[in-house]
Amino acid sequence: MTSRILVFAVTVVAAISSSTAVIGLDQAEIGTAEQPSLAVSAQAVAATPMPALQPMLPGDPCRGTFEEFCSEVALPQPAPPDVVRACTLGVDHAPLETLATVTSVGGTTAEDSVRVQIQVEDGLEIDRECFATEVLNILNDERGWVGVEDVSFIAVDHDSYDIRLVLASPTTTDSLCYPARTGGKYSCRNRETVVINLMRWQSATDDYTGDMTTYRRYLINHEVGHFLGKGHLSCPAPGEPAPVMMQQTKGLGECLPNGWPTKDEH
Repeated sequence: MTSRILVFAVTVVAAISSSTAVIGLDQAEIGTAEQPSLAVSAQAVAATPMPALQPMLPGDPCRGTFEEFCSEVALPQPAPPDVVRACTLGVDHAPLETLATVTSVGGTTAEDSVRVQIQVEDGLEIDRECFATEVLNILNDERGWVGVEDVSFIAVDHDSYDIRLVLASPTTTDSLCYPARTGGKYSCRNRETVVINLMRWQSATDDYTGDMTTYRRYLINHEVGHFLGKGHLSCPAPGEPAPVMMQQTKGLGECLPNGWPTKDEH
């Protein structure tokens, strides 16, 4: 009896001292217990909150926390607002009835481009290069005549032009548009000259309150459309975009404001 007790005691002591013995588990379960589950580890990592970002540079959260691991790449920039600027420098216009040709503008370089000479009446509080840039942006936009007539436009500062586009005061507009009767209110196309009435460029009409960009696009595209051989159109149906060749300055009727050629003008 004594020898049996001794053997049992030795067995118990050996089990306790063994580095791999776990009470209540067989050998297969021991291996599982010694190696924590990967799924459990992954959950634990996912649950760990990320450190708060403290950017050192505006718009660059990476550099604030991971200074040594940030790639030197350009951060995405918001798209510029889709607007047509008035380009006004002040309100005290003193028109002199003489014209200045804008010289520092570009545009497409295609050989078959329509050559546009852009002029601004002297004495107007207008940034001439700004105005010329806005005109070219409108004319070379894919939504405009470029996408309809397969044309492009380039600004020139000499007299070998196809079309002359002038921004002028109401009085000078009347003179340049004659014999058309613009009455100080309207713009016109007279032979190879397109005249944009300063009053309309700056103020549009009541139908366009708060949407000067659309009106300015309409104004340029309408008058240049006449140069391209387009005639006047009417509102096709209530709620439809007004054709750009509709006389939108005189009213929209039941149509919606629109500055680009419509499908009916292709």
